[in-house]
Amino acid sequence: MRTPKRRHVLTAAFALAVIATGSAAYGAAHQHRRSSQPDAEEIEAVVARPASSTGSCGVERWSVKTGTDADAAKITLQSTTATTIASLDALSKPATLPANNRVLPTEATVFKLPATLTQYKLEADSDYHLVLTDGSGHPMIAEIPDPACVGSGSALLTSIQKARSEFDAKYIATGSFKTANVPITVTGVGFFDFLHGQTGVAPNGIELHSVLDIQFGTGTGGNTVTVTNPGSQTGTVGAAASLQVRASDSAAGQTLTYSAAGLPAGLAINTSTGLVSGTATTAGTSSVTVTARDATGAAGSATFAWTVNPAGGGCSGQKLGNPGFETGTAAPWATSAGVISSSSAEPAHAGTWDAWLNGYGATHTDTLSQQIAIPAGCRATVSFWLHVDTAETGTTAYDTLTVKVGTATVASYSNANHNTGYASHSIDLTGYAGQTVTIAFTGAEDYTKQTSFVLDDTALTLG
Repeated sequence: MRTPKRRHVLTAAFALAVIATGSAAYGAAHQHRRSSQPDAEEIEAVVARPASSTGSCGVERWSVKTGTDADAAKITLQSTTATTIASLDALSKPATLPANNRVLPTEATVFKLPATLTQYKLEADSDYHLVLTDGSGHPMIAEIPDPACVGSGSALLTSIQKARSEFDAKYIATGSFKTANVPITVTGVGFFDFLHGQTGVAPNGIELHSVLDIQFGTGTGGNTVTVTNPGSQTGTVGAAASLQVRASDSAAGQTLTYSAAGLPAGLAINTSTGLVSGTATTAGTSSVTVTARDATGAAGSATFAWTVNPAGGGCSGQKLGNPGFETGTAAPWATSAGVISSSSAEPAHAGTWDAWLNGYGATHTDTLSQQIAIPAGCRATVSFWLHVDTAETGTTAYDTLTVKVGTATVASYSNANHNTGYASHSIDLTGYAGQTVTIAFTGAEDYTKQTSFVLDDTALTLG
């Protein structure tokens, strides 16, 4: 009998939480803690707190993070200090980090800064882990604790509840990093963390922890910045690319600074002029977000697709990016949490990595999709290897996998298609030539008996 899907495999930290909290906390905790690409943040010590998002709260300098430490009264809650990521990254790293006291004045200051939210994730300690960058690529982390992990006597509690609600109104954080690439303004208390390889960590470990307020879109100055969407872009590997990003500000005399996320490899944006240029090195389709920001922190952005065709062009070659998932990450695929896998419980068709949809044995939906441009006049075929592993019996389709191109369903499979190995499938997409389409796999399970749909070695071949 096959081992149930990898969400049932416990990390060491999670096993401790299960022992401490019992089976009632297990179900909520294990699904959030599971990540296909865990970072070092996930192996910090935690304590059981069944009421929290993951069933656990943090330990390291937790009183300082949440405003219940001996120096909490020194926090300047009545005023904020405008700053930038670059300025905070330039601060000297403290020689020591006291467990229940603050590094003054930084950890008693409430900072307000404009940034780009690039990624976010629910951590094992129930924090929302936000990765921030500026137009020059300076990184830092901001964290929003779960209010259930904040002491009732903390002066920060009401603001933390507000920040958590502001984020929840915009995004749903899960146990795997999700991409945002949106302009935000973050207000929070300065905090120095231990350096242990966290995703997005600043060189000196500076963070905003706890976040007290988060605003999406334009910044603090009351201005409106508008970026003109240039529409979908195409290019070719090895060919020079050039795109002028254009933006305007509602206030006269403002100087704009430009940044871009998701550009194809080999391309870069001039932060002063907004000119994207370079020579693309890798074929595939990217989702690009360009942002313009003025001196007040007001910002605007536009998102569009940029397709880079293989060198030589014409009706030849394989078009999908990361077709065998061997980068160990999803991009340029978009996925639900935990789909990209290297688990030995469901081994790849070739290589190490595959896309493992479903396998929970409970009502659950997983998705895997990629946008691709099919050149006009070309014959196109999408192909993939599929392994269906199920605990269902009989021929009734309880759990399903559908393949869509745009809104049209072009193929479907179910637990009734179970097999001992991988089977090859191909679908003619010639009718979509001349269009940019999204190829999407959606797996859906009912309330009982797991079915795993495992995909590998995908391709969209032109001929």
